[in-house]
Amino acid sequence: MRSIAVFILALLSAVFTPMLIANASIDTSSPIQQWRFKVFLDDKEIGFHHFTVENREDQQTIYSNARFDVKFLFFTAYTYEHSNVEQWQGHCLKKINAVTNDNGENYSVSGENGIEGFIVETADNKNVYASCVKTFAYWDPSFLQTPLLLNSQTGELIDVTVESLGESMLAVNGNNQTARQYRLLGDKLQIDLWYSDDDRWLALESLTEDGHRIRYQMQ
Repeated sequence: MRSIAVFILALLSAVFTPMLIANASIDTSSPIQQWRFKVFLDDKEIGFHHFTVENREDQQTIYSNARFDVKFLFFTAYTYEHSNVEQWQGHCLKKINAVTNDNGENYSVSGENGIEGFIVETADNKNVYASCVKTFAYWDPSFLQTPLLLNSQTGELIDVTVESLGESMLAVNGNNQTARQYRLLGDKLQIDLWYSDDDRWLALESLTEDGHRIRYQMQ
């Protein structure tokens, strides 16, 4: 169980470094975009992860909410809740507030762009980073162009790598469609992401260290 818990924490707060994707960007022509995923551990549904992006000219506000309950027999063995609000200007993070309840252990991260740079505060630390910071913005594939990204749970900057796996067929809402697939590799992480031809995030899947499969399925 501990390995699953550690993996879920890394999955929700992971940040990635990358290969170039030409012209990858969020569709700012629509004022509101939503991604609503059911989350499965192996073939068992354990919760949800929802994203809403509100667009206003060159600024975006992103709301992310997740809850997982991993149950064995008749009791809940692990619970995870994560809530995150981010304000972006262009492709740079302007402000972030995130709270997490990891099976009873609470975390908070707040950050804002200032004169000195992007200032991030947690319960234990305060760090100042370069002005243009990005998080694990799955909803905007241009995040794959940035070599250093912010972990919204710990407030740290992390490096990882990305592999392009080309095109594959993916079932979305009962229909098969062609999608670009990328694999994110980091410390004890392997996460696959799929995007449509118009750069919309379609799915996520990964393996835990002990062989369990985490899967995001669009509702």
